[in-house]
Amino acid sequence: LRRVNRTARIIAVCTAVHEPAARRALLEGADDYVLAPLRHDEVESALAMDARTPESLEPAPPAPTDEEKSALVAVLQNLHEGPEAALRRLAAQIQETFAARYAAIQIDGLSVATGTAEPAVLRQSITRGNTVVGSITLGRPRASGYAAFTTARLAEYARLVDAVVNVAHDRAHWQHLAWTDDLSQLWNRRYFERRLAELLSSCARQRAYLTVLLFDIDDFKHYNDRYGHDTGDALIREVAQLLVRCSRESDVVARFGGDEFAVVFWDAEEPRVQGSRHPGDPMALADRFRSAIGSHSFKCLGADAPGPVTISGGIASFPWDGNTPTQLIRAADQALLSAKRDGKNRIQLAEARQPERKFTAFEGGDAI
Repeated sequence: LRRVNRTARIIAVCTAVHEPAARRALLEGADDYVLAPLRHDEVESALAMDARTPESLEPAPPAPTDEEKSALVAVLQNLHEGPEAALRRLAAQIQETFAARYAAIQIDGLSVATGTAEPAVLRQSITRGNTVVGSITLGRPRASGYAAFTTARLAEYARLVDAVVNVAHDRAHWQHLAWTDDLSQLWNRRYFERRLAELLSSCARQRAYLTVLLFDIDDFKHYNDRYGHDTGDALIREVAQLLVRCSRESDVVARFGGDEFAVVFWDAEEPRVQGSRHPGDPMALADRFRSAIGSHSFKCLGADAPGPVTISGGIASFPWDGNTPTQLIRAADQALLSAKRDGKNRIQLAEARQPERKFTAFEGGDAI
């Protein structure tokens, strides 16, 4: 009834034996109750409405508390986390503000909830212009009934949710552009180095493994000189598409610069094969990259291609070859140069990872 008409006068009618239930109805939003058998004067009194307009019957919501303001500031300060994360923070704030057992937000195909799911008691539409684009839902209140100004405050939150989601989408769009390579549509070097630092910090805490692969296209200058720079650009795009198809979802694939690419393999999931271990899998994946590129028929080169396109690369792993992004990238780059010197068309381990060299690793928390 409240969703149909937020200013309607709701009266519970019951016998004396059910009066406790009527009192509970007041906590859930009823305005009053009367006992049967009904008396005309009591019903008239319960239903009495004064001369005020329906809009004036609903009191204005109070100003936000300091805690509410702080929570909203935190939402705005963390918009870089994306629209869904912003909605999760807003749902938690709405649940706390209204002391609800359950709160949910749906907008633009996104859906978040906090608390234990239960039937809706209040629902506020989120509109954009004249179009309904979502809703805010509240379950039962944790203690006493919802205040008279609840619907007005929910309407304010509906406008806030729409504004925050729009800004978060815009920010995510521009952030993606800033971190994406225009030519290949892979991540760019700026994003790669940022993400590598984040993953290294996580792996250090969890004593997990991480591997960096750097590689470039052998004799890339030859393709530019023979076919022109447009064909060279097309070759980079095709290589990028192959990399994405060969990579796992968790791998970070980037164009590092020019014809050079970079990939981060890390333990984001359990081994796919019983007994498989990192960094054995990254080496196999790196060889798969090399084989896929070597066997691919690049349309941009046409039928008169001089031969298969090949790559040379270097692999460096944490914690063996370095503890920082700079150390790992340098070690992988040195291995790449070594692969070039040794005849190209190969992936080579960083020097410290060569079989004849000793190294320290972590196994079950103990150094070996």
